[in-house]
Amino acid sequence: MKKQCHNGFTLIELIVALALLALLAVGVLRLFVMAQANHEKAVDLDQAVIKSTSIIEETRTREDIPKEGTRFTLYYDEDWNTVLNHGTNEKYAIYVDIVPLSEGKTGKLFDMHIKVVRLVPYPLEKEAQPELYLVSDVFEPKGGQNP
Repeated sequence: MKKQCHNGFTLIELIVALALLALLAVGVLRLFVMAQANHEKAVDLDQAVIKSTSIIEETRTREDIPKEGTRFTLYYDEDWNTVLNHGTNEKYAIYVDIVPLSEGKTGKLFDMHIKVVRLVPYPLEKEAQPELYLVSDVFEPKGGQNP
């Protein structure tokens, strides 16, 4: 009797190999998605710090801050450009709360709280409005005196 020479793979071996490759591919693709989300979070944090610092510096130089303080919200799109019409395509919000502290020797002191949030969840996350950045600053308006 002749021996059969077997140089190929059986169908079962091919199915098992493809199933293992598919499982590994799912894991690798999930890592890519997570890496993209982490990159997006890092970019968002950088932009949040830049925008918050800009707001702090601009507010410190103003002379027209109401003596009872103020509160406002700024909205941004996915590229961190200011959104003028609220309700359109905003992706980020910066909440600014300025409250008076006390009368100092040279003028009124204010406490400014800035909270930056993302309005839509990141990929593979369910939580909307995660806090990106939170900062507080005590300042005296330019000129020391309040109108």
